[in-house]
Amino acid sequence: MPRLSRMPDRPAHDESPPEELILPTFRDTLRALWRGLRVRCPRCGGGHILRGWFGLRERCPTCGLRLERGEEEDYYLGGMLLNIILAVVIFAVAFLAAILVMWPNVHWEGLEYVLGGAMIILPIALYPVSRVLWLAIDRVIRPRVDRADD
Repeated sequence: MPRLSRMPDRPAHDESPPEELILPTFRDTLRALWRGLRVRCPRCGGGHILRGWFGLRERCPTCGLRLERGEEEDYYLGGMLLNIILAVVIFAVAFLAAILVMWPNVHWEGLEYVLGGAMIILPIALYPVSRVLWLAIDRVIRPRVDRADD
């Protein structure tokens, strides 16, 4: 087996050290996720980051964090995936709770209409939360410490 002395994607003349892996503390992770759930800036906790129900401001008005990360397709898909996951989890918990509360006389037809309607409303209602929560998750996983404006 041949031995590689350098990574194939790095030029031979590049002697810069590899980027340091920064692991956030558990407390910082929980703080960012809590701020995302409350639709606040993941970095400073400032509010008023929504431009409308379906859009974020370009930057946080408090700390200047770039909320639009320049990866439109990735952020749209990630936010939508998180939105669907949140809606399905809430649906499943509500479904199980309703069955447990009404057991043994479960009103299946009423449950079907109520929770079916909830599956239409929940993704729309949760969109701002999922978008900011996805931004918080991304900041935890990929912090951008090398840029002043983040």
